[in-house]
Amino acid sequence: MPKLRVPTRFIRIASQLGFFSLWVFLIWSTRHPIDSAIQEVVPVSFFLRIDPLVFTVVSGGLRMGITVLLLGTVTLGISLILGRVFCGWVCPLGSLFDFQGWIQRRMKLKFEGPSPSYFRFKYYFLATLLTFALLGVGQPLIGFDPIVLLTRSVASVLAPPLRVSEFSLSFFSSLRSHANLIDTATLLLFLAILGGTTRLSRIWCRVACPLGAYLATLSKFSLLRRKTQDCVRCGICVKHCPTGAILSPEPEKYTESECIKCFSCSDDCPVDANFFQLQNPLASYTKQHALPVELERRSFVGALGVALTASPTLALSSGDPSTQKTLIRPPHSREEGEFLSACIRCGECMKACPTGTLKPAGLEHGLRALWTPVLSPQVAACDPSCNACSVACPTTAIQPYALDDKFKVKSGTAVFQSSLCIAHTENKYCNECVRACPTQAIAVQDGWKPDTQVDQGADVPAPDGLLSRRPTHVSFERCIGCGACETTCNTIVLASPAMRTTSAGRGVTTQLDQTPSPSTSKTR
Repeated sequence: MPKLRVPTRFIRIASQLGFFSLWVFLIWSTRHPIDSAIQEVVPVSFFLRIDPLVFTVVSGGLRMGITVLLLGTVTLGISLILGRVFCGWVCPLGSLFDFQGWIQRRMKLKFEGPSPSYFRFKYYFLATLLTFALLGVGQPLIGFDPIVLLTRSVASVLAPPLRVSEFSLSFFSSLRSHANLIDTATLLLFLAILGGTTRLSRIWCRVACPLGAYLATLSKFSLLRRKTQDCVRCGICVKHCPTGAILSPEPEKYTESECIKCFSCSDDCPVDANFFQLQNPLASYTKQHALPVELERRSFVGALGVALTASPTLALSSGDPSTQKTLIRPPHSREEGEFLSACIRCGECMKACPTGTLKPAGLEHGLRALWTPVLSPQVAACDPSCNACSVACPTTAIQPYALDDKFKVKSGTAVFQSSLCIAHTENKYCNECVRACPTQAIAVQDGWKPDTQVDQGADVPAPDGLLSRRPTHVSFERCIGCGACETTCNTIVLASPAMRTTSAGRGVTTQLDQTPSPSTSKTR
C-alpha cells in the first residue's frame, strides 16, 4: 500500500483549531436565551454528545440508550477503524494541551519525554468508572472525563461574570458556601493539570484520562497503524511523541493504544522512515511493532474490588429528596435515582441559568450527589420565562420541555412559617412574597394595607386595632417550587425567611394549564 504523504501537521492543526473554535462558540452560546437557530444546526452540548464514554456510562446507569447520545457511537466506530484520532484531532482539552506545548517550544522549555511508569492508572480508573455504571450507581467519577472537566471548569469561571448581579456574591462575599468551594476545587484541578503539562506533554492524556483509556482499549486493533522503514534510530520521533507511545532505544516499536495519530513522528522524521498505513490489525499487532499495554492483574482486580466495595456506600449516600427537603432539582428533572445516573456533572445547566439559582452540590447531599445541580432559592429564583437548563443538558437528566409546559410539573413546594413572617410577628404590611409568586399559590388573609399612592412595603406597620394583610399558607396544587417567594423574603427579613422551598411534591402534576406570565404576579 502507498505511504501516507500529505501535509498532516497542517491538516491536524486546522482540525484542532476548527473544533476548538466550535467548542468555544457553543460554550459562549450556552446562556439564556439559547438561540433556537443554533440549536437546530448543532446542539450547545455537541461535544458532550459525541463523547463515547458519556454515552456508555449514562446508558449503563439508566439501563437504556439515550437517543441524543447516539453520536457517541460514531466516535466509537471511528476509533475502531482509525484509532485514537479523537484525542489528537478533535478533543478540545487535547488541543489546549498542544497549544500550550507550542508555546513552551517557542520558550525552549523542556517538557517532552517518555511516559511515567504509572501511565496505566487511567485503565484502572476506567475499570472503576465502568463498574459503577454497570452496577447502576450514579457517581461523580464521570466528572473527570476530559470534555466534562473542561466544560465544568470554564462554566465555573464564565457563568458568574455573565450574571453581573451575582458576580460580587459568587466571588467575594460567599466563598464559604459549598457551591463556590466546589467551583474553586474544579478550577484548581484544571489549573493543576495545566501545571503538570508544563513538565510533561499531555500528562493528563497519558496518566489519568478515562476517555483516553476507553478509546485506547477500542483502538487496540485499529486499521490505521504506524510503520517504519529504513529507520536510522535518531530518536527524534521518540522525543517529539506527545504521548510517549514510541519506545526508546528501538523507535520501530510503539504502543498502538497510546498513539493518538497526530503524525508528529512522520512529519518530523528526517529520513521519512515513519508513515501510516491501513493494515490488517491482526497481522500487524505483534511485539515487534505494536506493543500491547500490559496491565498488572493485581492492580486491575484491586480497582474492580474498590468499585464493588464503594458501590453500596454511594447508593446509601444518594441525598434522596424524600429525606433531604433542601435538595431541589431543576424543573422537569428525572426521578432522583435516574437523575444521578444521567447527570454527568458538566455544569452546562448552571452556566445556562440566567439567575444563578443552580449551584453544584457539595457533600451536604451525599457523595453520590457531588457536583450535581441544586436549586438555591436563597440566592435566586427560577425564572418562569426560561427553559435554558433543559436545552443545555446533554443527557436528558433534565428532560427537554416546551416553555409553556414548564409549570405543569412541580420541582418542589414552598412552606410558610408564620412565626418568621413580619406580617404576623410585627403586624407590618408585607405583600412581597405574594407579588413574587408567578402562580398565585399563596393564600392571603385580607386586612389593612397602605395607600398605594403614598407608600407600600415591608416597613409599614398597621394602625392600632387593625391587622395587616398577610399570607396564611401555600397551595400545594399551584406551587411549583420556583423559589421566588423565598428569594424575596430572604431579602427582607433579618433571620431565616418565612418562606422555605422544599423538594416535597417533586414530579407531581400541577393544576396549572399553562405557564403564567412573569408579569402576572406584579399586579397583585
